[in-house]
Amino acid sequence: MRSLLIFIVLISCILVSCSNHRSTNDVKYSGSLHAIMQGEFGATIALKEIEKIPNLYALGAAENLKGEIQIFNGIPEVSKKLDQTIILDHTFEASAELLVYTSVQEWENIDVPSMVKSQGQFEIFLVQEAKKAGIDISKPFAFLLSGNITKLNWHIIDWDQSQEDHSPQNHLNSGLNGVLAYGDVEILGFYSKQHEGVFIHKGSKTHMHFRTDGVSLAGHVDRIFLGENMTLKLPKN
Repeated sequence: MRSLLIFIVLISCILVSCSNHRSTNDVKYSGSLHAIMQGEFGATIALKEIEKIPNLYALGAAENLKGEIQIFNGIPEVSKKLDQTIILDHTFEASAELLVYTSVQEWENIDVPSMVKSQGQFEIFLVQEAKKAGIDISKPFAFLLSGNITKLNWHIIDWDQSQEDHSPQNHLNSGLNGVLAYGDVEILGFYSKQHEGVFIHKGSKTHMHFRTDGVSLAGHVDRIFLGENMTLKLPKN
């Protein structure tokens, strides 16, 4: 009888565990762009909280808008402004004001046609390929884009908390920004039709961050113009 009860308890635990299990391709987030634009400061999540997630991909803004967060397959690349230079922190010691993250164990590679150049064209192509891959585009999903970019406008935020006007342009101007031309990059992005003002900037369906080959630079993508022979990667179902 006691053995039977133990068996029933074990089965019940397994069933509960299964019912709470979420797909590794689920997208989660902490904080929101709307709150940031309202001047709400402070960490909403510590990177230590997600450090143990396997095959982790994440992007966001560091606590108090002091830097950009990128995590590629469990490797953090937290970029911050120091004087007029950029420092990269490869630990999970930072906290985030805004963070969107997921776990992707395996990616499907898709060649990007040479006629896809502008960011608008890329977003159309992204949706088309996601549908072909069986991804539910009514829900957010992650993607990677790699290759030699023709042009990439970027910034690394370094917000002055005495500044009260949280306009997108002031965010761009607050830290370091520049243009990367004809460089090899890996871009991590999240697509969503439902999270504009949450983790998607207004007027867009994607939020993207990047790192260069060799990781000498990483940060927020403001605008891209694709190069030749680029590869899109989508989560495998």
